[in-house]
Amino acid sequence: MLTRSDVEHLVAEQLSKIADRLLIARIRELLVLPYPVERDWDYSPAGQKYTCWTVLEHRPSNTGIAYCEDGFGPTFPWELVSLSGPHMNIGMDAGWYDTLEDAMLESMAWRTR
Repeated sequence: MLTRSDVEHLVAEQLSKIADRLLIARIRELLVLPYPVERDWDYSPAGQKYTCWTVLEHRPSNTGIAYCEDGFGPTFPWELVSLSGPHMNIGMDAGWYDTLEDAMLESMAWRTR
């Protein structure tokens, strides 16, 4: 099971791979101390939940970015999420990315800067 420290390390590793300084600055502006949220997975039996680590919050759009090893992870572990509500992501199978950078580029946090 992941720890907060593990997730912080994953975020730092992802940031080190981003070349766009404006994108890095925007991500850093919105990063939060990672925290786990148990979220429903649309493709599993009722009651199945997975732990998703919220790493970024954009309160004006009620959205964020989380890291989840389950669901479409580990192939696409970075997901766009609603900050309120039980489901894993925004849309059933949209909003999953292989990098933090790709997730951010598709997020409301980037589009509305």
